[in-house]
Amino acid sequence: MKNALLFSLIILFSSCFHTKTEEPALEEIPLKYASHIKIFKGKDFYTVKIRNPWDTLKILHSYIITDKNNENRFENFKNFTIIKTPIENALIFTSLHASLVKNLGCKKSISSLCDVQYVLDKELLSDVKNGKIKDLGSSMTPDVEKIILQNPEIIMLSPYQTSGNFGTLGKTKIPLIECADYMENSPLAQAEWIKFYGLIFNKLNTADSIFSEVEKNYLSLKELVKNTKQKPKLLPNSLIGGLWYIPSEKSTAGRFYTDAGFDYPFNYLDGFGTVPLNFETVFEKAHDADIWIVKYNREEDYSATTFSAENANYQKFKAFKNKNVFVCNTAEIPYYDQTPFFPDLLLKDLIKISHPELFEGYNLMYFKKLE
Repeated sequence: MKNALLFSLIILFSSCFHTKTEEPALEEIPLKYASHIKIFKGKDFYTVKIRNPWDTLKILHSYIITDKNNENRFENFKNFTIIKTPIENALIFTSLHASLVKNLGCKKSISSLCDVQYVLDKELLSDVKNGKIKDLGSSMTPDVEKIILQNPEIIMLSPYQTSGNFGTLGKTKIPLIECADYMENSPLAQAEWIKFYGLIFNKLNTADSIFSEVEKNYLSLKELVKNTKQKPKLLPNSLIGGLWYIPSEKSTAGRFYTDAGFDYPFNYLDGFGTVPLNFETVFEKAHDADIWIVKYNREEDYSATTFSAENANYQKFKAFKNKNVFVCNTAEIPYYDQTPFFPDLLLKDLIKISHPELFEGYNLMYFKKLE
């Protein structure tokens, strides 16, 4: 009975990513790492299915991507959003995806942005200032009237568990590109979503080339520290609102730390995200950590004095005493705009921190020592 139930669940799960019988035959384009997306090639179009990361037996969104001159009406495809390329008028909600579109060579396709205050790219900010890119305000409270007047061909946004159909925005009939890449659980899995975005902007070959180079670099770096004898003990992050949010080993951040050759004392944590812990638990596990890595967002950079002033107990950690705290101010450094699709850059930084002898003369891109 149990075997029969298990078999039924496997069939149900598999059906989430397979085309229905009434759809024409499609050839799957294999992906090596990404688990929440499938790409299929038709005669003169592509289909993409995104699995719901919060309910993996369901599909979050299905797309047809085709040339604007394709006259096929796709009547056999039910519940698919049709994207016509090349895209010339895109509204992008996140600085991450705006930076990615620029890296694909399609900056001219960005007609408008939300959350401009978080954009660090100087070229994009210059285009906003000069009126080439419209500032459409907050992504959390989008001005739907302004968006309709802008008449974008697509809106790129990040879905979340309770986003549903995106309220009024979902009723505009403007195609929504649900960028669920952040829900993947490894650096290369998230980076591989560049192939989806490459399809949308008619830059699949460019996307393939970028990802192939990233993959090669990442795996080479990972192999470099695989057999290192010494693994420094790592403490990540700091207190936020009285809790310490620690990545599990199976999270993307946790995989970065293990791939960089750290001894990760929180490898016992379950799940694929961060786990809130109290100070006492963190101190017990990592008071003797050799290295402490902290990301923060504030107008002024931390100094050792201002950092420890936030909690005097920070001075009790071995890494603080030995001046081995490495910090990244994400208000100034494009950490979140670059590392999701270029994880090899971050891994090199982390290896420079964990095993500095491997990269003599290399200057850190994202982190610096707390002084």
